[in-house]
Amino acid sequence: MGQKQSGQGSEFRPDYSHFQLSSPLGNIKSRYDVVVIGSGYGGSVAASRCARAGQKVCVLEKGKEWLPGDFPETELRAIKEIQMTIKGKKDRVGSPTNLYDVVLGDHVAILQGCGLGGGSLINANVALDTDPRVFQNEEWPKELQEDVVNMNEIDRAHVYNMLKPTVYPEDAQVLHKMEAMKIAADHIAKDIEDIKGDDIFKRTPLFVNFMSVRKNHVGIPQPACIGCGNCCGGCNTGAKNTLNMNYLPDAKAHGAEIYTQVEVKYIVRDKENSCWIIHYVPHIQESFKIKELIVRADKLILGAGSVGSTDILMQSIDYGGLYISPTIGQKFTTNGDTLNFSYNGEQKIRPAGVELKNLREGKSPGPAISCVIDMRSIPGEPFEDGLVLEDGTPPSSADSPYKFLVSWLEKGEDTTPGENDWRERVRHWSGKGWRNTLCFLSMSHDKADGILVIDEKSGRAMVEYPEVGHETNFEKVRQAARTGTHGLKGFFIPNPYWHGLVSRIRDKKGIVTVHPLGGCSMGESGKTGVVNHAGQVFAGDTEELLPDLYVVDGAIMPRSLGVNPALTISILAERCIRLMAEKYGWEINYNRFTKIDPSSVMARPGIRFTERMRGDLEFEKKTVPCEFLLTVETNNVKRFLNDERHTAKIYGTVTCKGLSRTNLTISAGHFQLFSESETRVNTREMIYRMVLSSVEGKLYYFDGVKVVHKDSAFEIGVGDTTTLSIHIHEGSDASGKVIARGKLEIKISDFRKQLKTMEVFNARTKMERFKWNAKFGKFFAGVLWEVYGPLATAKNIFNPDALPREKRPLELGEAQPIATQLFTQDDYELLLTRYEGGDKGPLMLVHGTGVSSSIFAMDTIEKCFIEYLVEQKYDVWNLDWRASVNFDGCRRQWTCDDAAKYDFPLAVDHVLRKTGKADVQILVHCAGGISFFTSLLQGTLQGKIRSIVCSQTGPCLSAGKFNSFKSAVKIPSFLHGVGIDGMTAFNEGREDWIDGVTKKFFGGVADATTAFREHCDNPVCHRITFIYHLLWNHKNLNALTHDTLHEHFGYVNSKVCRHFAKSVNKGHVVNFQGEDIYMPGEGKSKDPKKNEDFQRQMRFLDIPTMFCSGQDNNCWSPETSKRSMDVCRKANPNQHYERLVIPNYAHLDLFMGQNCHEEVFPLFMPFLDKYAYSDVMDGMLTPACDSTFF
Repeated sequence: MGQKQSGQGSEFRPDYSHFQLSSPLGNIKSRYDVVVIGSGYGGSVAASRCARAGQKVCVLEKGKEWLPGDFPETELRAIKEIQMTIKGKKDRVGSPTNLYDVVLGDHVAILQGCGLGGGSLINANVALDTDPRVFQNEEWPKELQEDVVNMNEIDRAHVYNMLKPTVYPEDAQVLHKMEAMKIAADHIAKDIEDIKGDDIFKRTPLFVNFMSVRKNHVGIPQPACIGCGNCCGGCNTGAKNTLNMNYLPDAKAHGAEIYTQVEVKYIVRDKENSCWIIHYVPHIQESFKIKELIVRADKLILGAGSVGSTDILMQSIDYGGLYISPTIGQKFTTNGDTLNFSYNGEQKIRPAGVELKNLREGKSPGPAISCVIDMRSIPGEPFEDGLVLEDGTPPSSADSPYKFLVSWLEKGEDTTPGENDWRERVRHWSGKGWRNTLCFLSMSHDKADGILVIDEKSGRAMVEYPEVGHETNFEKVRQAARTGTHGLKGFFIPNPYWHGLVSRIRDKKGIVTVHPLGGCSMGESGKTGVVNHAGQVFAGDTEELLPDLYVVDGAIMPRSLGVNPALTISILAERCIRLMAEKYGWEINYNRFTKIDPSSVMARPGIRFTERMRGDLEFEKKTVPCEFLLTVETNNVKRFLNDERHTAKIYGTVTCKGLSRTNLTISAGHFQLFSESETRVNTREMIYRMVLSSVEGKLYYFDGVKVVHKDSAFEIGVGDTTTLSIHIHEGSDASGKVIARGKLEIKISDFRKQLKTMEVFNARTKMERFKWNAKFGKFFAGVLWEVYGPLATAKNIFNPDALPREKRPLELGEAQPIATQLFTQDDYELLLTRYEGGDKGPLMLVHGTGVSSSIFAMDTIEKCFIEYLVEQKYDVWNLDWRASVNFDGCRRQWTCDDAAKYDFPLAVDHVLRKTGKADVQILVHCAGGISFFTSLLQGTLQGKIRSIVCSQTGPCLSAGKFNSFKSAVKIPSFLHGVGIDGMTAFNEGREDWIDGVTKKFFGGVADATTAFREHCDNPVCHRITFIYHLLWNHKNLNALTHDTLHEHFGYVNSKVCRHFAKSVNKGHVVNFQGEDIYMPGEGKSKDPKKNEDFQRQMRFLDIPTMFCSGQDNNCWSPETSKRSMDVCRKANPNQHYERLVIPNYAHLDLFMGQNCHEEVFPLFMPFLDKYAYSDVMDGMLTPACDSTFF
């Protein structure tokens, strides 16, 4: 069926796994124009229309957000999603956010949907109109009776335009159950004068798509229905027009905010501030006892369903002092719901839904309901005697229970005794009798004499309706269903809860309703109803109305409807909001559809945890206890971890009797995890900032910080991460007067609970959830190791309280820096900073590891390299690649192969694209040179490099003695093996004994491996020397540069060091696995020119190149530049290669030396100027790989 009707092929199955309408609760504001409670038909209509009217709308839904693909299709999964409240029982079975909400009273059991979309998630999608005669009954307010024409023309059209009901297509797969219903209709019609089967048999309009659409009218993709029959368990394909496919995304597209797992408890009128206060609790964690939060609304609309809306108003009488009609809870109706069965008839039915994985083409049961035997317009009979029989198909998750019930627990009545008895027995005992079973779902008219009351034990609204099972409508339904069963030659099984096994056990005739109505019924005044014709709540038993309070769901029905109520509820809700808009002067544009922005509903894995801290505040010269219970939540854990500030949202409560008599609700909550302190060096901070709202209407600003800083040798961070210093300000921001201050701490018992609340959400698989949990844990532990670990150091040697130094602005003239952020395919951040000093070049500068591009932009010397090049009229592009200590990428584990493959092609292509040049000049330093030559030898830069200046390294490598020793004994591999992923050049800057030992160790290494004249007392310099060997002649550095080394040096990861070691041991660049793929045969053959592979690779280096070394370089031996030049010359004898050895200079002092602008930079210029201009001006180049540019 679905394949024939799909329109775009049965393969069109939208992926809803990253679709989300709801927002993190941390986004909730303290006040809205309109708050809508509930998201069923009434609530969703209200949210959509109020948002279209330009109001700031907030939707609060108790249940979870369910997506197609999430719904249970098996019994075990369905059982896990049941919540059950039993009269007289205190504890609810299951979570209050579970999908299937069962309320068991003495005589009436209610099954209703709980989730975003309310009952639409698990209903049968039927869109039948109510018999018009129902609205002429005296129970309806006069104004509504007189407005039925408008309601059925204007409001009904609005519903149809949004929900788009349609009948099961004539040309679709023939449904066995529909054929059986025709037979039953014909048989029933025989007993009715002047009526034929075709007069009462109809295909029902359904809120279902039978044609696939890539984007529906609100922008949501929907496939065609495939007839799996699981509508009442939850649609896992997306074909069902549940409210999260239409009204709710429409509300979101017009600015409404939607929050789930939020249960409203009661409401209070705030007369002083002319608003409603909604008290609610979030059901997101279970470790801590939930506390009430509040949100304010200028206008409040209840759409929580018959039981939900009535319950809230009843609770509000007791807890909020709400003055409403004494008729609250009355006129409850089951809508005449009942279920009967024709078991083991002659017609094959396919009686239950099928799991999607088991569904076969041409063998689907069809939608849960596809047709109706409509007995509401029998000539000469009052409308109260009318009823409908529909072909109900239980979902696959209820297949086995239904089968067991009708096949074995209930002994049905044989409606054709003596006919085909042996066949019936064979089908029954073989289990095939169930396949020929038709379920009659019926609606009729009861007397609406039920009443909802608050059960003392459970604290929830329950139905009292002792005589409901004895009302005559249910007997009429039974007779009609039995007659239909007789036509099918089946066994008639009446409703087990009303007349079967359950009824006999309970000794009561009970009713199960899936369409509870009433409780806040319409009336002419508070004496006859709770709301008026427009859904406005009466004040007590008067005709006066409570300001700006509405009910717009099934609760407002003053009687039964005798048919599936979804369409009628929606129409009445549309009417209520239409009248509301007229009252307030709103304009609602019903005709224009704004399709939802896909980015606004894109769900990504997030993380949250709940934390409780307690302590004292100094408030008004008194000490008062203070406590908060809050949840930290981010809906994008990847962004959270990558963001240098690591920001998230906060929601929850603060309890402090000095500020309010009840809990203060958090809004605009802002959290930062381990962000760099803006006021203290060597310090990380955990920041808590939020606005607190009290029920008294006052606002306070909470400003708290956990200072994460190592202050002693054995400190491991427990005290810092569990102690929060706070200031409380008047008003909504930090500009207000500080009225209280103090400290809060985490108790061990609370910390254990906090760990249980740690949750990755929106993950589609267990593996994805595990991955992000692990990454978060690694980040958290990594920061603590960085701060408190014995080999981790801080970023400078100064006192943490020292002020930042004032830096010299660079003299660049008109060549002011323009920065461009790039992202590689493997998700590393790069930064290209352009200094357009002239038309020479373009010249790209590449730094080494453990530093950043700042080595070319030193403000501590008279003229840095950037200033010098700009003065020489070069178009300079200063690159921060993945090794840059300015980015967190330097701390990740990567290799030269990775940088070669991703970083340099991306950067070079960007420069060429922006300049329009065919090629670029390159100056590379140290590890930047190794990675760059690796990129050349990978063949990714062929034809794009005009000339190269390589400082200190090259394709051939010869390390200094100390580094050769470290490579030979595999020190980098050893450090990696013991769990040290890298080292930083920063010193602790603390005066404890272990700091003293550390300083002496690095100082000793520095002294032992350097000449006496190079000894110094700078711990940062010592640590740098331990990692790299001495990188300068001290006489070349001025004091300011030497004292500020921490500003330029940082972290180097162990993996790239292991890679360097493998290349050093081979004598030339190799891949990370140690394979000789870049320069095969080098060093093994006397005449490598005979090696075709080697010669082919060396053609990639057929580029004008200057190899330069500092004569005193101990990091890389000057032999490196000589060997590199010699090998290149032998391979490419016709190319220009030269070597520059700079006396009295070592390694980085070539760029950091105080006199390098006079003694070093000019030495580069003859070579650079020789290739400063390209002879070829080509068009724009295509990037070497797909990359993201900003």
